[in-house]
Amino acid sequence: MLVTEERHDDEAEIDDLARKIKEANKAKLARAASLPPNPLAGGGPVAMARPGQPAIQQFFNGAASTNGTAAAGKAADAPQLDKPVDEESKKGKFGWADIEKVFLPLIFRYTTEKYTSVRMVERRLLNRYLQVLPPEVNSCTCIRSYYITDAESKLLNEINLKHTDCTFGKEAFTSKDLVVKLKDTREFHKFLDLCHKKLVLKKSNASDKCGFFRINGESVVPYTVKEGVKYVPLFYFEGETDHLKLKSESVEGWDLAYLKFCCKVQGIRNELFANDTCKVVALDEIKGHFPAGTTFEDYWPAKGSIEPVPSSRHGVSTGNWTQKPAGQPAAKPSQSAVQMQPNGLQNLNQLSALNAAYRLPQQLTAAQLQQLSLQGLQGSQMTGQQLQQLIRAGLVAGQQQPGQVRQQQPGAYRQQQAVDMAALQRQQQRQAPAAANKAFPGKLTQIKEFPMEKSNQPPYKLQKALIDQKIVPCINVRPYVFHDLMMTLPDFVKHFFPDLPLEKSREMLQEILKVVLYKGNTGHQEILRQEGKCQLYDPVPLVLVKDIMTYMPQIKYMFSSITSEPANKRPRVN
Repeated sequence: MLVTEERHDDEAEIDDLARKIKEANKAKLARAASLPPNPLAGGGPVAMARPGQPAIQQFFNGAASTNGTAAAGKAADAPQLDKPVDEESKKGKFGWADIEKVFLPLIFRYTTEKYTSVRMVERRLLNRYLQVLPPEVNSCTCIRSYYITDAESKLLNEINLKHTDCTFGKEAFTSKDLVVKLKDTREFHKFLDLCHKKLVLKKSNASDKCGFFRINGESVVPYTVKEGVKYVPLFYFEGETDHLKLKSESVEGWDLAYLKFCCKVQGIRNELFANDTCKVVALDEIKGHFPAGTTFEDYWPAKGSIEPVPSSRHGVSTGNWTQKPAGQPAAKPSQSAVQMQPNGLQNLNQLSALNAAYRLPQQLTAAQLQQLSLQGLQGSQMTGQQLQQLIRAGLVAGQQQPGQVRQQQPGAYRQQQAVDMAALQRQQQRQAPAAANKAFPGKLTQIKEFPMEKSNQPPYKLQKALIDQKIVPCINVRPYVFHDLMMTLPDFVKHFFPDLPLEKSREMLQEILKVVLYKGNTGHQEILRQEGKCQLYDPVPLVLVKDIMTYMPQIKYMFSSITSEPANKRPRVN
């Protein structure tokens, strides 16, 4: 009898087919479950919009609709970075933001991110603060700004012209204008308002975002508030830091900005809080390290290290409170937001003609060089301002426009020419020895020419500073900012290591420790020459005070090893 044996190799194929059918059915059921219910298939009552037409609302699943709306809202709020930055501006879309009852236009970037114009914010909201608060207040924050695109400038001009009747000025917005995030604008306004209240209005209370504690009526410690808790800087308690570090936290962003403001009011060294984060300890933790009965009272000094500037200060540079992006946008011809009247154009033409008359030539002609030599002057050693004075005085022929004839000046102006000429000659004589000074043998990094603001005080000044228990002369790095200092290399050697050769100290700083030495800009060099700091080197090398403080332990160690050499082998620096 023949027996047919079943093939067992088909079972695997059958199992695989059954698994695929099962998965397909599961997917089909899942899709059916996600669809809104059909009220017509349920057998219940059906709401009718009109005879024969069911109302559409009953086809929606309430829960599914709510969840879908929430998900769509999250997707809409998320910035779509894959789209052009100014897509919404090209569509003409903008909005309004209310900050302390001041309405400001806002534009959208990456579909949903809200930005405000720096110029508009300053004009309507911040100028009353910026004109009276010292520059040190702005240096507490780090707000990034961004150049606008052509589409955004077009939209801002349209808003200014058609919707606000040129409330934000008659100067057109261009690609050189800046925008900042709306949330940064709100926070910066809160920050300036508190600084204004404390510095200008002299008002302070315990509910403020920052302030000081006076311990037992003597020691004064700054604090900042983070999430409702008051924190003090860790560096104030150096004797207990080993234990306190275990319970310390870090503050950054706006919490740190308020703490920096207090530190500047108290005159604390900038290097102690110059980083983007700062270690702090909760006030309640600190109180546990003081004896019972110690008092902690809220306090604000009647006079601090920074004070309001005169309210007559005008011309604050646009956006100097922001961190501008690297590089400059492509220069385009500037235009006015509104068409000027004919008499305005005439005045502009007159101004252009005046500028052309006094504009310096790019290269001196042979006749001009000869005229300078007859006066005992050298053109290569003269500044642009000196040449301009000579041209105005008529002692050197300027570039005359066709048809122009230099008129005879009155006698009073002739006398002024003689005075100017004598002053120029004296200045040339003072500069002559300086030019003969020895050039510095090392590399110097040039400090840029910073934009200047109108102010009653000089942008740069030589001042005394306490560095490592020594009082030394220093000069500020940035104009009107007198807490970030640098000193000349000869002064550094003279005050700290007078027995070392200057060249040896340069080699140690530049080549071994890699400390950067700087060449001052024109404002620095003018002050340094006036104070007699360029007698050895001109230009004199400069070193940052914060670099000195950072490398002082290494410097002392290396200098101590150098000074162990026999004294007769080392020439003394005077």
